[in-house]
Amino acid sequence: MRAPDVGTTLGKCVFDSNIITEGSGIRSDHATLRHGRWICGECLLGLREESFLAFLDQCKQQDKEASELLRKVKKYGWVVNPETGKLEKL
Repeated sequence: MRAPDVGTTLGKCVFDSNIITEGSGIRSDHATLRHGRWICGECLLGLREESFLAFLDQCKQQDKEASELLRKVKKYGWVVNPETGKLEKL
């Protein structure tokens, strides 16, 4: 595929293998470099729903781990102070 004569070529998207050229709209405005590889803005938008679901799952997992940790701490006589958020011995 030939790059349009718009601006500097930034790289090639790893997902759709199209060339990312500076000034090519959403494709280049939101392009990002991850681990040395380019991802264009169009592909990022295409992954919006999946990445948001993954983020929500990660938040649920962190909440679950935090509640499990608090349950274990209460077993040994510790409680979280609601004002400071620090552990206190009962």
